[in-house]
Amino acid sequence: MLAALAVGSLVLVAGCSDGGGDDKSEAPTTGAESSPTASQPRYTKFADFPGKDFVTTEPGLRLGVRVKPVDTSWTPQLVGKPADAGKHYVAVYVAVTGELPDRGVENVKLQYLRLKFKSTERPCDFGESGYCYTEAFPSSGLAALDDVQQDASGKWRNYSWSETLLGSNVEQGATKIGVVGFSLPDTEKATSFELCGPTKEAQVDTDEFPCVPIKTPKRS
Repeated sequence: MLAALAVGSLVLVAGCSDGGGDDKSEAPTTGAESSPTASQPRYTKFADFPGKDFVTTEPGLRLGVRVKPVDTSWTPQLVGKPADAGKHYVAVYVAVTGELPDRGVENVKLQYLRLKFKSTERPCDFGESGYCYTEAFPSSGLAALDDVQQDASGKWRNYSWSETLLGSNVEQGATKIGVVGFSLPDTEKATSFELCGPTKEAQVDTDEFPCVPIKTPKRS
């Protein structure tokens, strides 16, 4: 019996060694090889981003853009601009595409966006709804979606954002990414925020602006 077992073991060893390296499906893989993009999803178009969007038409423009918040952060500086002492920026990263799919939009700026919230620190100066509307500053230019994902692996906060005084063009069917900051006191305890923007019908009255909720940034 011992002799038979020994012979059987030799046959098994020979069977595993003969031609085993030719079967690529049995080769072990590392975690990085099996899921290279599991931690950072990549997006190819505006509709890929989760969440709600709204259409805003900036003053002086004939066409609007669709804006969708994709991320938020609480940061002491943005696009090279440090916040004032005792304040931070609520940074809102947005995906942007043209209002109409068959045409582009020229000279798009993000500076007309507004942050809506109910302040725990002070009464609001404008509006009758009890909400505060903070103006956007600073704001970045719009970057191509592929450029942001290639340089930052999908992490919008790591991209080298820069401020621009000029508008950015959004080509037909294109999706671009930008970031805008809203300065708030460190003592502000509001926990619910919305991103808003003007329309053709409501250029000044912030209470009439369309809005969508944004993720409350974690403070650190």
